[in-house]
Amino acid sequence: MTDGERLGDERVRLGPIQWAVVTKYLVPSGLFVRLEDSGEKAFMDMVSVDDHSVCCNPEYWPDAGERIRVRRLLVPGLNEIRVTRRESALEGLVRGFPTRCFAMPPGLGPIERGVVVEQRDGDLLVRLVESGRVCTLPAIFLSHRRAECAKENWPGVGERVRVRRLGVWPGGEVRVSCTMLTDRPILGPPPSFYASRTNRASESTVAYTRALPEAVVGRVRAVGDAVSARDWDRAEELTSGNRLDWEEVDDFMTTYGWPPFTPLPEDFGKDMYAAPLRGGGDWIDCLLWTERERPSDVEISLRITPAPDDPDRLDAAIVRMRAIGFCYPGRFDQRPRPQGPAWTVL
Repeated sequence: MTDGERLGDERVRLGPIQWAVVTKYLVPSGLFVRLEDSGEKAFMDMVSVDDHSVCCNPEYWPDAGERIRVRRLLVPGLNEIRVTRRESALEGLVRGFPTRCFAMPPGLGPIERGVVVEQRDGDLLVRLVESGRVCTLPAIFLSHRRAECAKENWPGVGERVRVRRLGVWPGGEVRVSCTMLTDRPILGPPPSFYASRTNRASESTVAYTRALPEAVVGRVRAVGDAVSARDWDRAEELTSGNRLDWEEVDDFMTTYGWPPFTPLPEDFGKDMYAAPLRGGGDWIDCLLWTERERPSDVEISLRITPAPDDPDRLDAAIVRMRAIGFCYPGRFDQRPRPQGPAWTVL
């Protein structure tokens, strides 16, 4: 059983967030880390590296020696230590975000031709023919065949290679790969996926959402209406700990929705999906509405949790905004952007 399947098992629990250091790759299965507090060795299955399937590929794994945040997977009957660094797990969502998103990370570029300009210790420098930008090509991503990654088999200076740009690493290094989908196009979901917005969520997610308490649904409506009206004073009263300021919210709405925005309709719940959080509360994805689009592509994500000092009172925070690409296929975006090189562009 993979860790992805384990995360869907209701018996699995998440441990606290802790720091770990990447120690070794086991391509393509996953990677090993050392937990800082205990010094124990743990394994991370490749599907536990990221919520996005593209970012689970070895090209996007954290570098050896890199310090990362993880959660331990508490799996009944499993003797070895397993961990995950999925954003959803770090947020406290055992079974992932309530809605699926198939947007390609903006750092992942098209297939390009490059020219080797230098061989170094463990990697090559490649100049992209079209842009002239010099990028780093790690040797392990020259080929799927291990023997072809040996230095004696590297392409020589001046030779052309076919690559994809992966994104921007800390320090401004742009990396490319010869193995990352350079033999075929990147395919999104079939057209039938966009026939209904309900395809974004599983049946169990829909069932969980429909059973939400009225107080939670009412808070979502109140926040959605305040944001849609750009009544930032009211929105401020209803929320705390938001991860975007109101200017960022306004800019995102204007970029990906067609104003004017309107109050949420009576049946807005059919475009709202929720998932339970570890320790209580819910993560909720809800679409905003406009006069023209009904609903728009603009989605707000809220964390709604019982107040620590009064369980009968709810705290709410706007933690994410997304453009989901249903009204305007191909127009995807997210704020704040996920962490990692795949989501970093020059």
